[in-house]
Amino acid sequence: MSTIRILSNVGNAFFLASGCWGDLLLIRVFLTFAYVCLIAINFVKRSTDYEDYVWGFGTLYLHGSSAVRLFHDEGEVKMDEKKEQEALWRYFYRRSGISRLLFKSHVAKCFELIDAKAGEALDTSTFFYIILDGSVDIKTTVTGSTRDYMLVSGESFDIKHLQPLFRVRSAYMKKSQRMSPFVHQDIVATVAVDAKLFRCSHESMHGLCNTPATKDASQGLLIATLSDMAEREYMKYPPLPNDSVTKDMLDEENQLPKGIYATFKSTRSAVFAPLEDFEQPARFLAGSGSFKGIHNHILHTLKVAFLLPWPFMAWLPGLRQIGSLPVPPAASDVDEKTIPEERSRES
Repeated sequence: MSTIRILSNVGNAFFLASGCWGDLLLIRVFLTFAYVCLIAINFVKRSTDYEDYVWGFGTLYLHGSSAVRLFHDEGEVKMDEKKEQEALWRYFYRRSGISRLLFKSHVAKCFELIDAKAGEALDTSTFFYIILDGSVDIKTTVTGSTRDYMLVSGESFDIKHLQPLFRVRSAYMKKSQRMSPFVHQDIVATVAVDAKLFRCSHESMHGLCNTPATKDASQGLLIATLSDMAEREYMKYPPLPNDSVTKDMLDEENQLPKGIYATFKSTRSAVFAPLEDFEQPARFLAGSGSFKGIHNHILHTLKVAFLLPWPFMAWLPGLRQIGSLPVPPAASDVDEKTIPEERSRES
């Protein structure tokens, strides 16, 4: 068998393989090798047609550079320790499973770490906060009802900045009906114990909540915030938010003795602590953030992304539709008096 024929068969095999797997990394790798074979064929034939080389090398660069970039995305992602990005990633990872790369590229830049002294008032009209260290006294008034409570490490506020809160009813109700009472709440936040807080502006939070890559992160943040609120509101004995206190330390009235109250308010929550072994993402999964065991990653991807057309395999519905549709736009405010008239015209 001639060299050209061997290269042609190998190249065709790589072209075929690129259509048998649904993973973008594998597709780029297979097409890269396929065009290497095509270019090699031109060299063996000693082709003098420069267009063959232009198309060959141009396409090789397109697929090859993309494959290199995709491999690079699976490598280690270093966080800025001065900004406590590692701790913030653990907070989001435990709530949404977001990868280190997506967090560093989209979430980390939205949050800044600030130091606040005891007695300092926090701007809740502009920023959303996640408490890293210390504690914050909250006084909130919603629809005429006022409550006072304390937030410690691992808890967050103010929920009105989280965009998914308004999406449930925004597409089919008037603005006056769909706005949650939390949007209009009056909240006063005062630092009780010297604190470190992550804060995100309203504008940055809007971008975070409307970026497809961080959809799960924003929804996880909303669920965590709502969960904390529900526990404070409906549970007689809410779970303790950090590891500095256990139930056996509480008195008969389920209150903290004064001797350990300060420790409770100043201890960092375990949600920011290093991951346990069982929490570590499997290294063979995309986004695990490690080149260790890359061969297992490739083998796993070859297994799970293999997809042949009918009748050889059942098709997987929705391959291109994951995260593709935007949130429906909000309904315009139409005067209710005009609705019957409009309906009569339509009929």
